[in-house]
Amino acid sequence: MVDALPSSVADAGGQPSAAVRRAEDRRRQRWLKQQAAGARAPLVIAMSTGFVGGMLAVLQAFLLARLIAGAIGGLALEAMLPTAGLAVLAFAFRAALNAVSEIAAATAASRVKQAVRADLVAALARLGPSWLKSRRSGAVTATLMEQVETLDGFVARYLPVQALAVAIPVALLVPAFLVDPGTGWILLAAGLLVPLTMGLVGWRTGTTARRQMIVLQRMSGVFLDRLQGLTTLKLFGAAERELARVRDVADAYRASTMAVLRVAFLSSTVLELLAVGSLALVAGRIGSALLDGGSGLDLEASLFLLILVPEVFHPLRRLGQHYHDRAAAVGAAEGMLEIIDAAAALPSGGALARLERAPEVVFKSVDLSYPGGRRPALDGCSFRIAAGEMVALAGESGAGKSSVLALLLGHERPTGGAVMVDGRSISGPELRASIAWAGQTPRIVAGTLADNLRLGRPQASDDAVRQAADACGVSGFADRLPDGLATLVGEGGRGLSGGEARRVALARAFLRDAPLVLLDEPTANLDRDSEAAVLEAIDRLRTDRTVLIATHSPQVVARADRVIRIDAGRVAEPDGGGGRIV
Repeated sequence: MVDALPSSVADAGGQPSAAVRRAEDRRRQRWLKQQAAGARAPLVIAMSTGFVGGMLAVLQAFLLARLIAGAIGGLALEAMLPTAGLAVLAFAFRAALNAVSEIAAATAASRVKQAVRADLVAALARLGPSWLKSRRSGAVTATLMEQVETLDGFVARYLPVQALAVAIPVALLVPAFLVDPGTGWILLAAGLLVPLTMGLVGWRTGTTARRQMIVLQRMSGVFLDRLQGLTTLKLFGAAERELARVRDVADAYRASTMAVLRVAFLSSTVLELLAVGSLALVAGRIGSALLDGGSGLDLEASLFLLILVPEVFHPLRRLGQHYHDRAAAVGAAEGMLEIIDAAAALPSGGALARLERAPEVVFKSVDLSYPGGRRPALDGCSFRIAAGEMVALAGESGAGKSSVLALLLGHERPTGGAVMVDGRSISGPELRASIAWAGQTPRIVAGTLADNLRLGRPQASDDAVRQAADACGVSGFADRLPDGLATLVGEGGRGLSGGEARRVALARAFLRDAPLVLLDEPTANLDRDSEAAVLEAIDRLRTDRTVLIATHSPQVVARADRVIRIDAGRVAEPDGGGGRIV
């Protein structure tokens, strides 16, 4: 469960105060660590192997110092071979440990990204189309794809390095103090400066990374919107103007990315200066000690310390290199938490068990208002549909027909009144297990025709799929194809005409075998032959089911048991038996 967001306190400019921004940053960091906890085992392996590899630096430094001192002292090559062999083994073993550490860290990141994407998809499914249509689809896509990818750097690189940047330098200080306390104090003082400098740089990094994520969302939304409307833009001669707009947004993203890189390079530079400065101080101290000859340091011990100093700062430099990964993840968490928080804020309602028979549907003075709408979509709408009836919902465009369907589908929640199904009030997606749905623009996914029919019932047998295809006229065109129902359609496959896609949607609803069927303009914009095929499919689909059809078609209205006319969100002409409920 994600912690509740603190109350927003705005400054004079209308922006959240510094205290609120810090609280929000801490909340995002806690959430990121909660997600990483789901991959604890591979992270522990990554950190453990990384620590052991870091400790091998002591052995490497000792062996290298002995080899160099022996070479300077004129030691025979044969005498140095055992030491050289141990050094090679130490290098190889350390490289193997580093490889294991990176593989484990990548595994942890993959698990976390998979879990977060699953949570986001579940949250979007719970929020439904009503929430999505108020957002830019490109921005939502950017959150699910690019922003989730920032977790890779946070989990696979920053978290292991963060732990090792404390453990390894502290452990390496022990041999430094044992060999020469003065060198140990120099390294300790330099190490204590690292948190201060990282804190100063990190504050700026978080701000620029957050700004970059906002610009990325904006760029994705603008680009996708223009791509979807490319035909319209070309027809109206506006393509060049919008191209300039896309170029400006892309340039803003370039500028924000370069700002993040500048801050990231600054943190690396600060740590490099600390490392080089410490090495210079240690080298100066050792050089003067060797010249004096009374410090107790011999050539081998001096070389050992000089080789060890870069190893002390190596994990700290890596922390500086990957500190921007943390900032990028904290900035991206804002968009992810927006989706998760919105889903968590929805009232919880227990899902109804799948209905066993055609239900009765009753609307009792139902109100529905959309944010920013000029008038209510539904205003005291009341009607009754008997179990097993096929009812046509008629009215002008914008009268409220689709809003009635949206309430039953759980895409919207009533702002007043009650929606009753078999005597039980529903508000939200409780009915989805009992609903078969076909819209006026059916979604055909990439796959075979049979795959598309199985969307609502994945485990359906081949015989059941064939029966649904026969009942709804899909077999009529599928049998003419070389692979029949195994023909690939959708992206990368064969395209379908409007009438064929409608018949696929109806066959999908038929195969789902749900007791409540909702259809939205099933015959809109079809030629006479296609419309006749769809109407025949509806006749077969209505048997033993309650069917509600939003339509403008006189042919559909003529086949319905009853017509309910909607005008400005109200029932205008309730037909026989469906009278107004007060």
